[in-house]
Amino acid sequence: MTCFKRAALFLVMLFILCGNAFAKQKAKPRYLQVSTNPSTVDLYTGMTLPDFADKPDYTSPAFIPIPNGNDNITVSFFHPDYADTTINITLSSSDTSFIIVALRQTYDEELLASQQEMLKHRSRRNLGQFLKWASIGPFVISGVSAIVSTYNIGKAKNHKKAMENTRFKNEKYDEHMQDFKDHRESAKTAKTVSKVFLGTGLLFLTAGFVLSF
Repeated sequence: MTCFKRAALFLVMLFILCGNAFAKQKAKPRYLQVSTNPSTVDLYTGMTLPDFADKPDYTSPAFIPIPNGNDNITVSFFHPDYADTTINITLSSSDTSFIIVALRQTYDEELLASQQEMLKHRSRRNLGQFLKWASIGPFVISGVSAIVSTYNIGKAKNHKKAMENTRFKNEKYDEHMQDFKDHRESAKTAKTVSKVFLGTGLLFLTAGFVLSF
């Protein structure tokens, strides 16, 4: 019994030691805290020559997470009326790194015009992304309308068949006739709605893809 207790105690201590070693090896999440002047600047990470017409990765002030094992990060700064800036930053190996960047105002008319074109291009891309997401609504409505149309077509066929099976034009026959007309009209309306919203969804989606480039 004593040997068993010793073995159990040994296993518990071994488990604790392994847990402590694993905890030490597990790296704490690191961040780069970026502040800028002007206070709100678009930030792009990981590329020396980013496309400023793209949506920025972050906007200052920002905390940028750093993948484990990375000791350097490239950050590009974009703000209209200021010179574009790219910096390769060496990071702290164990804690949050801090950087404050003051952008230089520019009066280069060619650069200013280029920046405005990039902002217009970014707006077009953002609109394109919005239209692609917005196309989901019309497609859903089109699909639901198609289901409603199919349902009413089936009901109209059933009433038409019931009319054909009725030997005399009695009250029951008139009821089937009215139901047949109602379902047929509902099917036509739903079919029209389905086509209209399908076209709208395709228009939104196509425009979205065109504007996204």
